[in-house]
Amino acid sequence: MVHLAALLLPLLPLAYGRPVQNAAANSTVTPLAERATTCALPSTYKWTSTGPLASPKSGWVSLKDFTSVVSNGQHIVYGSFVDTNGNYGSMNFGPFSDWSQMASASQNKMNTGTVAPSLFYFAPKNIWVNAYEWCSSPFCYVTSSDPTNANGWSSPQPLFTGSVGSGTGPIDPTLIGDSQNMYLFFAGDNGHIYRASMPIGNFPSSFGSNYQTILSDSTNNLFEAVEVYSVQGQNQYLMIVECIGANGRYFRSFTATSLGGTWTPQASTESAPFAGKANSGATWTNDISSGDLVRTNPDQTKTIDPCNLQLLYQGRDPNVNPSYNLLPYRPGVLTLA
Repeated sequence: MVHLAALLLPLLPLAYGRPVQNAAANSTVTPLAERATTCALPSTYKWTSTGPLASPKSGWVSLKDFTSVVSNGQHIVYGSFVDTNGNYGSMNFGPFSDWSQMASASQNKMNTGTVAPSLFYFAPKNIWVNAYEWCSSPFCYVTSSDPTNANGWSSPQPLFTGSVGSGTGPIDPTLIGDSQNMYLFFAGDNGHIYRASMPIGNFPSSFGSNYQTILSDSTNNLFEAVEVYSVQGQNQYLMIVECIGANGRYFRSFTATSLGGTWTPQASTESAPFAGKANSGATWTNDISSGDLVRTNPDQTKTIDPCNLQLLYQGRDPNVNPSYNLLPYRPGVLTLA
């Protein structure tokens, strides 16, 4: 069940600490009168798309792996970059209030690599958490009181120490909480999606090495970039998973009535996906890849509003095909039509 506090938090963006009354207008924050209406998730999805919203700064060739929240009336976006030698690093954008400002926002390199980040505000302990891969354990996390500061994060701590049977090992962690537990979902580039959990009072700390396999399919049909959200006004959770299709990367979706429960396919084919070439409306990219639904409530409930769905994703020119690390990914945004 979604608690009243979770429904009210989107109206109280954070001043990078505790919730405060919103003092800044933001075109992406839904007015109070509109929030009286609740929407169900559509059974089929159709989107419109922006073009590329930002280009990498000098010395970088790719911007990718985005995680995004709205707080204090501004978008806070973290991601990965790839330099001209094909090396990964981590970055954030300076805060901006509208997607049209992303191109001019600063691109700030992080001193600590946090590849494939997952950003949220952990309300029970009044801290920001960024979870990621490629660290001293398969997954790590860092914490901060100010998510706008790319280099204001704590030293890394282990988030998960287990292993899976794949060439990549565990990949693409995402976190979400209900009133009782925190859950870790992740992929393995191997056709499986995995889940671990802990009591919410123990978080942040390590989930240890134990996990459950909750979805299985072919590698291409359950590849990577899993994300999980609670659906505002509904007793429902939404999972999206990136897949490899004949026409590029796309997302399948699944739903459940509890985070510890069974996941049912929703929009689950390349021809009728959650988001992909078939329904994105994008003309500049075939790939709809490594996305995060925009959250005006930045807390651990990962609440999304089906009345106002937007997906921040990475896309690329399909006619430019260097080695994988050098693919020219750029940010774009889908808006539900």
